[in-house]
Amino acid sequence: MSEGVFVTTAQVCEAAGISPATAHRWSKAGLLPPYERIHRGRHGQLARWPAHAVEQARWVKRKLSELFSFDEIRALLEAGEFDKSHT
Repeated sequence: MSEGVFVTTAQVCEAAGISPATAHRWSKAGLLPPYERIHRGRHGQLARWPAHAVEQARWVKRKLSELFSFDEIRALLEAGEFDKSHT
């Protein structure tokens, strides 16, 4: 994940109205793409996400509000219902 356009955890969270803990939990559950940890020495670390994570977080939140389960959302992602190339 070293090339391309990235967004921060704050941008992902703001777009979907979720907390950083929720964004990381969704990523670990396979609902959001993996993020890369960037170590900044004494300045701590941060996570950077692929740019499509912003729209994907909105999409996941919408599916959850429609009462889809995590398993159902993962199946939709695997089936290609969320098209990251159009974000």
